[in-house]
Amino acid sequence: MGAFVRWVQKTMMSRKARCPKEEHWLKLVRLMLDGQTTDKENAYVIKHVNSCYRCYNNFDLEKAIREALKNKLINIKVSDALIVEINRKVKS
Repeated sequence: MGAFVRWVQKTMMSRKARCPKEEHWLKLVRLMLDGQTTDKENAYVIKHVNSCYRCYNNFDLEKAIREALKNKLINIKVSDALIVEINRKVKS
């Protein structure tokens, strides 16, 4: 049902209209993606996101950013000497 509602909103040009509580929902989406919400809160956010084209786009963008960062960040092994040198420079 959510996909249909988003399609209707997109088709009817309401995608440009802001959600009245967009900032509130964006904060909740970020908390959810960071794993800082309960299952009940997740369901609450998803219910809104599935019915609001603008918030769905925000959710999709935030999720894509996190996935891109995960794919770009690699654990690289460095020598202990390099770690000591970096710490020394940071502290000075």
